Amino acid sequence: MTPASPPPPDQLLIRPGTADDLDVLVALGRRYCEADGHEFHEARARRAFAGLLGEPQWGTVLLAELDGTAIGYAVVTVGYSIESGGEEALLDEVYLDVRSQGLGSILLDHVLAEARNRGAHRLFLETEAANERARAFYRRHGFRQDDSIWLSIDLSDDDDPVGD
Repeated sequence: MTPASPPPPDQLLIRPGTADDLDVLVALGRRYCEADGHEFHEARARRAFAGLLGEPQWGTVLLAELDGTAIGYAVVTVGYSIESGGEEALLDEVYLDVRSQGLGSILLDHVLAEARNRGAHRLFLETEAANERARAFYRRHGFRQDDSIWLSIDLSDDDDPVGD
């Protein structure tokens, strides 16, 4: 079977998300969690997307649309690091309903441009340990695996904890 060719670039629109996109982003976030095997917490997702859409200094949500239908998103957040030499960016989440058609590469190009436009010196991302396919995709785009191991702790007291 021959792989489907990617849609023409004029059919794919990647734009910054707005508050009007909140419900669509939450629905896409649910599909992301299902695809990646994570538990979905709607209240947390809604709060996080709304906060990012309302406070652009924290980063941006890029919404991918094909023929006027939202098919995915990427979340780019910003921070600061001595090791990175100043501003850095994190590709916090990326999801596409449509795979293996070159759309992920197009979305990643927009992510890299967004990080550069924000003045980031480095872009980080994480993948699940078992997701070699994702790491291979990122390596094809110039990412390299670091030796660092990230640890986390939940600092919130709400009923919707981050850690599982």
